[in-house]
Amino acid sequence: MSLEEEARKKLERYISATERVFKTMEVSLPEDPSLRRQAEENIRLSKIYFEDSKYYFGKQDYITALVCIAYCEGLIDACRIMGWLRYEWTFGTSPA
Repeated sequence: MSLEEEARKKLERYISATERVFKTMEVSLPEDPSLRRQAEENIRLSKIYFEDSKYYFGKQDYITALVCIAYCEGLIDACRIMGWLRYEWTFGTSPA
């Protein structure tokens, strides 16, 4: 399998798993207005990076798509760590 084909397959799994996260995640925004704005902004940005990843995937620019999905994952994981989101990563097959 070529490197490009391997990247495409991994991205398909990551995009699918991230889509499931967005559909099933539970949001618990903080009461503090400043923290609430930060949480909302991180969630908003994560969705933008997710859409960017799908866009670049469609353009067959797998490196940029991978960078975008990594930013998306980092933002939602940070929100999870702060207690603002609850979700589980589920992959049909191993992403690695």
